[in-house]
Amino acid sequence: ATRTLPGDSIAARPMLTVNMLPQHIKQVTNDVRQNMPAGKIVPASGEASVDVAEVLEGIVKHVEYISDSDVVYGTANDNQVTYGEGYWRILTKYEGVDSFNQEVYLDPIEDSFSVYLDPTVKKPSGEDARWCVILSTMTEDEYEQSYPNATPLSSLETSGMETDTSSDFSWYGDGSVRVAEYYYFNTIVKKLYLFKGGRTAQEGTPEYEVFVGQFGEPVKSRDVEIETVKYLKSNGYEVLERNDWVGSYIPVIRVLGNCVKIRGEIHFSGIVRNAKDPQRMYNYWTSQEAEMLALAPKAPFIGYGGQFEGYENKWNTANTQPWPYLEVNPDASDGEGRAFPLPQRAQPPMAQQGLIAAKQAAAEDIKRATGQYNASLGERSNERSGKAILARQHEGDVSTYHYSANLAWAVRYSTRQIVDLIPKIYDTARVARIIGEDGTSKMVKMDPSQPHPVTTVKDRTSGVEIEKIYNPGVGKYDVCVTTGPSYMT
Repeated sequence: ATRTLPGDSIAARPMLTVNMLPQHIKQVTNDVRQNMPAGKIVPASGEASVDVAEVLEGIVKHVEYISDSDVVYGTANDNQVTYGEGYWRILTKYEGVDSFNQEVYLDPIEDSFSVYLDPTVKKPSGEDARWCVILSTMTEDEYEQSYPNATPLSSLETSGMETDTSSDFSWYGDGSVRVAEYYYFNTIVKKLYLFKGGRTAQEGTPEYEVFVGQFGEPVKSRDVEIETVKYLKSNGYEVLERNDWVGSYIPVIRVLGNCVKIRGEIHFSGIVRNAKDPQRMYNYWTSQEAEMLALAPKAPFIGYGGQFEGYENKWNTANTQPWPYLEVNPDASDGEGRAFPLPQRAQPPMAQQGLIAAKQAAAEDIKRATGQYNASLGERSNERSGKAILARQHEGDVSTYHYSANLAWAVRYSTRQIVDLIPKIYDTARVARIIGEDGTSKMVKMDPSQPHPVTTVKDRTSGVEIEKIYNPGVGKYDVCVTTGPSYMT
């Protein structure tokens, strides 16, 4: 590329880009792909069962498998490392057109700038978010097919609905419609009553009536806030969908890169932000070097007048034709009978040492800004022993470890949401697939109506165990996260 102003009479100048940042980004993201974090389910109450925890973990792996979780986590990690913020979301879908059973899915969000998360959140993965908006664009055909009863695009364009001209934001135009998905918490205050024996129930529930009949009037009461997650979709003019989200959290997971809060305003950045200026300087000095060498004259032959007469054709094409020999006039002399020396080629132009040094300094500044030096990039450096090279590579990994740590926190929060959804989605007796740590799958029976977390069915005659039936809704379970090579690797 060249840089020049329109109509400028000055000759264009080279403007080269030698982008060195992708290799630094891939050093982080590809390392994460080799050591993808995984959630680990552990019992967290007396009623919880280790067997059920293994089943829950198997269902989580099943959800990740059908969702192509490596794509989901990898997309968020790419955005996180590149510019500081990545997202994915959790959805539920029916198993098929002939089924009422639902499955949990992870869905990647490629454009992180389409997500507007509650700015008051303090936790890195957005666990304490109170609302979230996700914007997307639909073509006119998709819009009319998905929402046949909604206001058509032609009517929206004549509705007079204002758009934000300062930021070029538009809800409609050019045959497309922008839609916004909105998740938010709705809070209702109810009375919670305590009965004799430590039993509790909310007013108006069947349990309340049963406890009144068994234990009499409640001992005490207090106000409790019951929170539910609501969902709606809008085209900026009207509500297209309105539903209740079955989970207990906003189903959008954030992955942070670098985050700094300045005067109440949050600033996100990735590995590129601090390396932008060194990269610009490297491009500048590379362009200067190319310009200097391009503008320097070709290395010519230098001789005395009269030496080339009669042989101009060969000498004029000496730089382009492989002549076997070149001749000169031998009668050229200095007037005292001494022949002039033969023509000599001038030395070719060389790049200035200061320019080369500045270019090398810019390349080193990129490494300093990213925290990745020669050993991390696979280049030769002062280290000689394998142990020293590994130690230097480890230092480079430590400088970027927070990216993989933040992704691990996000996977933990995502797994916690899936565990919260499983008893609500698997709300009927069914046979479900679970996937083990080694990748093998098996089918297990689940019955949410049984009172115990695990029921063992045995043969009446021999007493041999036939099968186990699980209820994931009994007991509480928590999530930890592990990072490292998978079982398959």
